[in-house]
Amino acid sequence: MSIRERLSGNEAAAIAMKQINPDVVAAFPITPSTEIPQYFSTFVSNGTVDTEFVAVESEHSAMSACIGAEAAGGRAMTATSANGLSYMWEMIYIASSMRLPIVMSLVNRAVSGPLNIHNDHSDAMGVRDAGWIMLFSENNQEAYDNLVMAHKIAEHPDVLLPLMVCQDGFITSHSIENIELIEDDKVKDFVGKYEPNHYLLNDKEKIAMGPLDLQSYLFEHKKQQSVAMVNAKQVILDVAKDFEKMTGRKYSFFEEYKLDDAEIAIVCMNSTARYY
Repeated sequence: MSIRERLSGNEAAAIAMKQINPDVVAAFPITPSTEIPQYFSTFVSNGTVDTEFVAVESEHSAMSACIGAEAAGGRAMTATSANGLSYMWEMIYIASSMRLPIVMSLVNRAVSGPLNIHNDHSDAMGVRDAGWIMLFSENNQEAYDNLVMAHKIAEHPDVLLPLMVCQDGFITSHSIENIELIEDDKVKDFVGKYEPNHYLLNDKEKIAMGPLDLQSYLFEHKKQQSVAMVNAKQVILDVAKDFEKMTGRKYSFFEEYKLDDAEIAIVCMNSTARYY
C-alpha cells in the first residue's frame, strides 16, 4: 500500500534519496535546489541513512567528490541548479567519459545573467550534449518516481552513464502537492545493491581511472558512450515497466494528448506539460 503525503518537489526528492540510501552525497547550496541536501542532511544526522554526507566548498568540488566516490565503488548522488551546474561543467564531462552512473537532482533555474533565480532550462540545455541521461519531471510525483528509477537505469551494464532528474525551480520544487510514496523496503528492493564490476578499491584488480586518452582511444571511447546512450532508450522503457508493476504508474518517453488527427505537435518538458 502506497503512502499518501503532501510534499514539495524538493522534499519528495530528498525522501527518494533517503530511501535509496546512497553511499555518498556531496552538495553545495544554491537556490532553488538547496532544500534537497538540506532535508537529506537531517536523515544523515538522525541516523535514518548511513550515507557519508560531504559538505564541500563549491559545486565543482561536489561533482569531483561524487566522481571519486563512484570511481571507488560507491553509489553517489548530488543536487544543484543553474550556475551551480555551470560550475560543475568540467566535471560533468569527466563523469560521463569515465562511465560513472552518478545521479543528480537538477532543479532547473535560469543561468545568470541577468540574475534570475526562477525557472528556465538553460542549465540543463547547457550540458545537453555532455553524455548524461536526462529525465524531466512534470510534477512532484514524477520527480520522486524518476529518482527511484534513476539508479536502475544509470547502473545497467548496457548503460553505465550518469543521469540527472530535472524538475522546475519553484514551480514544482517549492510547491506542495499530494504524492504517493513507495514503502522503503520496496524502493530498496527495486533499486538493488550497487555492485560495479570495476572500481578503484577492488584490490583484486589494479586499474586506472581517467588516464591519458590520445586520439585513437578517445575516438573509440566516445563511440562507446554514444552506444550506451542509444542502449539507454530501451533500458528506460524496461525499468519503467518494472516500476509500473510495482506502483501502477506508467511512464514512457512522451505522454501524448489529442494527437490522433494532429498535423502539428508541440513538445514540452517539465511543468509546462501540466501547468500551462
